[in-house]
Parts: sequence; structure tokens; C-alpha cells
Amino acid sequence: MTFIKALRFRSLRFKFVILLLFFSVLTVASIFGIMRKVLMQMEETLIANRLVADINYIEDLIGSGDWNIKSDAIYRGDTPIGDGTEAMANFRPFLEHERKTGTFSYVFIKRNGEGLGYVEGTATQKGYRQGHYLRVAGSTKDPNGQSIVGTYIDKQVADALDEKGFYEGEANVAGGMIYCRYNALRDKDGNIVGAIVVGRNISELQRHVREIVRMMSIGMTAAILLLGGILFLSANRWISMINKIVNYLKIIEEGSIPDEPLVSRSRDEMGMLVTEINHMVDSLREKEILRRNSEIDQLTGLANRFGLNRHFEEVFEDCYKNGSPLAVGIMDIDFFKPFNDNYGHRAGDECIAMLAGILKDVERKTKAFCARFGGDEFLIVCNGLGRDALEAIAKEIKDRVLEKRVPHAYSQVSDIVTLSQGYCCGVPTQYKKLNDYIYMADSAMYEVKKSTKNNFKLAEMPDAFRPNLSGRDGGRSCCPQCPWPQSQ
Repeated sequence: MTFIKALRFRSLRFKFVILLLFFSVLTVASIFGIMRKVLMQMEETLIANRLVADINYIEDLIGSGDWNIKSDAIYRGDTPIGDGTEAMANFRPFLEHERKTGTFSYVFIKRNGEGLGYVEGTATQKGYRQGHYLRVAGSTKDPNGQSIVGTYIDKQVADALDEKGFYEGEANVAGGMIYCRYNALRDKDGNIVGAIVVGRNISELQRHVREIVRMMSIGMTAAILLLGGILFLSANRWISMINKIVNYLKIIEEGSIPDEPLVSRSRDEMGMLVTEINHMVDSLREKEILRRNSEIDQLTGLANRFGLNRHFEEVFEDCYKNGSPLAVGIMDIDFFKPFNDNYGHRAGDECIAMLAGILKDVERKTKAFCARFGGDEFLIVCNGLGRDALEAIAKEIKDRVLEKRVPHAYSQVSDIVTLSQGYCCGVPTQYKKLNDYIYMADSAMYEVKKSTKNNFKLAEMPDAFRPNLSGRDGGRSCCPQCPWPQSQ
């Protein structure tokens, strides 16, 4: 189970999903940050443009004429605006504009810089260095409800007004951050005599921006999810096809050839890959058919010697690793040469085919492997069967041949066709070969041939077996422990 989970984590689909999620989160976060910054800049630009219009509107509300200073007070034409005291501050136009638009406004008078210092921070306001512009009128009050007329502007703003005639940006006013626009006020000679400022609360700006970003983020996230879903469905189709190809190739790797070809409706590179794999499998199938045909005996339909050798190697390796018994049997038709010479080759072929049909039935029932060894000789290979099971197989083959009652007037043991069989069984050791088992089985069959024929004999494979290949006529045993002489 753990291995299967590990495979899932290593799969292409899992990696693609993780990559897609990572890309989506990174994209949303990046676009969100960019959108927030861009929108903030756009809002600030729009507010700045609006604040310029607000300044012009405030000036029109106050009255007409040139800005000038009289008796330490600032005037608009003949209209007094203020001298820094709340009693003389002209609040009405400022308050009216703030009530209608939410935009606060002030007027400053320019003073000298004597006696200015640093204002310590309070609970609601950061400290700042005083500049030489005094608030003489305005609409804003501090957190305690007191007018802040009579306080000085920040030095940084004051210096900017002297240098450029305007200042634009954030400012701390009455304990809150405000986005402001300051314009210098000039008399008829062009001299700066004061300044006017309008501003909006940044928290409102930020709330507005957050709301826009939130709405756009929802839409953008929905679009990314939709695009990601479409991308996943498209990629999942390819990944599923890749998985099919991998499983298809695994079947081939395990030594089998799939019955059905891969199917792909795609006309892209994936479709080309599937087509090439199908061509490869067709080629393998043709080669497998040729190989099987080369391993099949044409007369009997059983395996020939090539097929026998290949199968025996596989079975031997399995029995050797698992310590299972391996048995090899050899059999031939008694007095087959007289049968073939007198009844003719066609009758001889029919007799051989009759025995092959019996062996095919044995193959189906016992999962044994049967092969034509040559002429009227056949071999049977069994793995994992004990002595009793082998005797049952040998007896069934013998009885089935007798049941056919094929006439054989030239036999010296019966008037019908009979069969002699020899078997060798034993757990394989490293140096045993197919010929060793055939040698022992052939010796056992020779014993049957010498005695009764029409019978079978089982022999055990000795551990110290060493074949004596001097020929059957020598009459010597294959090894000291072997009780049977060499067969002929």
C-alpha cells in the first residue's frame, strides 16, 4: 500500500497538479500585488486631479481678488481669511465644502522661521518638525474636537512649497494619514504669501482600493480556476494516454504481447507516438508468430525441439529457485518401424498424430508440456508434481493409447499399437541440464523396452549423476548410484 501511494506521489498527474496549484497561487498573489499597487497609483492620480479642482473651488467660495497680507493676517482681495486665531478663522466655506464632498481644506499664512521647533508625538499623532507656514483657517479638528488652526505645517512640506510652489502626497493631520495637495498662494507681484491645502482620508482611499482589488481578484481567481480546469482537463487527457502507454509497454516488458492495439483520437505528437507503438507491437507480434511457428511441429501441433529447449530453461529456473521437483518423460511407439513400413507413411503419420492428440489433452488437464522429440518419440515436462501424480499421467497416456485400438499386426507384444514410457524426476541442482533428465528418462524407458514394453517406469535423478555417453551398447550404468544400464 505504501509503495502504491509512493507511485501516486511520483506520478506525472500528481506532479502536474502540484505545479498547477503552485503556479495558480503564485499568479494570483503576483497579480493581486501588482493590481493593488497600480490601482493605488491610479486612485492617487485621480484624487490629485480632483484635489486641484477642489482648491480652485475653495478659492471661489472664499471670494475674488489677489492674495495679500495685512496686519499679520491673510486676505483674499478684501476678504479676511485668518491670522492664526480661531476667532478670525473663516470656517464657513471650508466646512461647507467638507460637508458636501468629505474633503478637508486649510489656508496657511507664510511666516518667518523664528522660534519654530520639533513637535513631540502624541497618542494620535506622530511628531514633526515645524515649517514656516501657520494654519489660519480650515475645516479639520483634532481627535478631541478642537480646531487645529494656529498650528504649523511640516517643514518638509514648507520647503517644497518654497522651492516648487506645490506639494503632493501623504501627511499626518490631526492624528490621521491624509492624501493632500498643497498650492502656494501668491500676491499680485508673484510673491508667496501663504498656501492652501485640500485632502482626503487615506483609509477611505485604501478601503476603496481594497474593494476594487477584491472584486477584481474574485474575477481573476475565477478566470484562473476556469483556465486551470481547462488546462488540467487537456493535460489529463495526455497524462491518461501516457499512463496507458506505460501500462501497455509494461505488458510487453513482461514478455507478453497485448491483444488489442492502443487507441488515440489525437492527431498531434501523442497520436504519432501511439501509431509508432502499434507498428512496433505489430512487428513484435509477427516475430512472435514466426518464433512460435519455428517451435511447433507441423504434423502434431506440439512443440518441437526448439520449443522444448526454451520451455525447459524457464521451468528449470523456476524449480531451481523454489526447490520444486522437475520431471521429464520420454515415450515412443512400440515397433513403430514395422508399422510404418507395412501400413505406409500416411498411416504412420496418423498414428503419431493420434498419440499427439492424447498428449494435448494431458497438457490441458495437467499443465504439463509435451513436445515431439523426433520420429515417434515424444517428451513430456512436468514441474511441481510428485511421484503419484507422474504415475497417474503415465497410466492415463498408456490407457488412452490402448483405448484407440489402432491395429498393429506387426507388433511382437500386442495386436494393437502400444507405448513404452520412461520418466526421470528430482529437484534440480545448479549443473543439471535437459539432456541429463532425458538421459535418465531414456534409460528408464529402455528398461521397459527390454522387459515388457507397453508400460512405464519412473526413476529418481541421483544427486551425483554424471552421464556416461559411451553409447547404449556398452551396457554400463550412467553413474555408480544409477541402477539402470544405458538405454538403446
